[in-house]
Amino acid sequence: MTTCRELRGDADERLFAGDYHGALHRYAALVTLQPQDLDARLRVADTLLSLEQVQRAAVVYTALARHAANGGYPLRALVALKVLMRLEPQLAALLAPVAQLYALGSPRLGRAVRLSPGNPEQELPPTLSFAEQKPLQDLIEYAERMASNLDPIGAYPEFLPAIPLFSELPADAFAAVLGALKLKRPRPGETIIAEGEPGQSFYMLARGTVRVTRKDLSGAVIPLASLHDGSIFGEMALVSASPRTATVTAETDCDLLEFDREALTSIAREAGTIARALDKFTRERLLNNLLATSPLFKPLDRKQRLDLVRRFTAHDVAQGVEVIREGQAGRGLFVVLAGELDVSKVDGTDRVLLATLHPGDVFGEISLLNDGPTTASVTAARTSTVLFLAREIFQRLLEAVPDIRAYIESLSEERMMDTRIVLEASREDEDEAVDLDEDDLILI
Repeated sequence: MTTCRELRGDADERLFAGDYHGALHRYAALVTLQPQDLDARLRVADTLLSLEQVQRAAVVYTALARHAANGGYPLRALVALKVLMRLEPQLAALLAPVAQLYALGSPRLGRAVRLSPGNPEQELPPTLSFAEQKPLQDLIEYAERMASNLDPIGAYPEFLPAIPLFSELPADAFAAVLGALKLKRPRPGETIIAEGEPGQSFYMLARGTVRVTRKDLSGAVIPLASLHDGSIFGEMALVSASPRTATVTAETDCDLLEFDREALTSIAREAGTIARALDKFTRERLLNNLLATSPLFKPLDRKQRLDLVRRFTAHDVAQGVEVIREGQAGRGLFVVLAGELDVSKVDGTDRVLLATLHPGDVFGEISLLNDGPTTASVTAARTSTVLFLAREIFQRLLEAVPDIRAYIESLSEERMMDTRIVLEASREDEDEAVDLDEDDLILI
């Protein structure tokens, strides 16, 4: 038996091959079978637009936007509205109701269960046949009527899920952002972000799947992740001057909402509010990723990690600023969130570079473990962000979780050995005798 998923795949192939009659027939059947199906309604509108039925397509896009927004799929609603704005810029006024629904303080936001988008594995009824198609004009009228009719939907959820990042904004700033978003609709295999290129924008994935990859030192492509509906990626471009660290490629047909530096400039009045929300979102996500992947925090369960997140404070550090100065007492645990920091030590009259720290690296913990002064300095090699956990909290963490203490002790031994190797190599270059004591080996 054929499923709805297979029928949609067949319809998509026909749409992109230019068989609009066959595609519309199949999409209309999908809407009839599953009225809550957002993709089927979207594709009816896309096909009508391809057939130059602009007014009919606009009717369906408008109904889809209302259905998706009230059903808990705001990104799908925005896709439909962005297409409408391409057809008629004055329709930008339709963005305001979406902003009111999902902005900060909306009474509709809360713990929610979104409206079911339909079951793609549902089998088609045996009576459904595409052997004989309706005349095109009759099919156009039927498809528009079915795809714009919301009566079969029934009730919508009382509460709606927040949009990450944007639901932190008040309604006026939210509406300005929605107006500045750009719609991109890449096909499978199309590159969205290229590793190494300067980053100028971030994306929200409204529909589809993208693949994230990175090249290793040999040039081999390493798969990192697959992202799906609702994902946000590329946001570091607006909070960091770093080049892209990975490539993002469309795996399927996708709908993306793009927000770039140009868009931020165009809504200067709300730029400060948006920048603060973006900064908060980026730091929280980086920290959560760090807590989930760093060996230091691996022994903690999810609840403990979330509790620990709230105890960290974030600090921006300009290039050249010392975060730790050699000889001072240890103040707490530091974690590199973004940027790079150099670890160096005074050896005689010279300063020796011991290591460069990158996002995810921890430092400051060894002086806490040994309860002594730091014997190395840590300086921002470029503008960076570090997270700080106070000494008292870190000490309680060591006492409460033996596995973390064991990791720190192991790390201490490794860094002492690394420091010995670097200093010995430096002194050998100067033909000096090597005479190191334990204090020399306590890195930071």
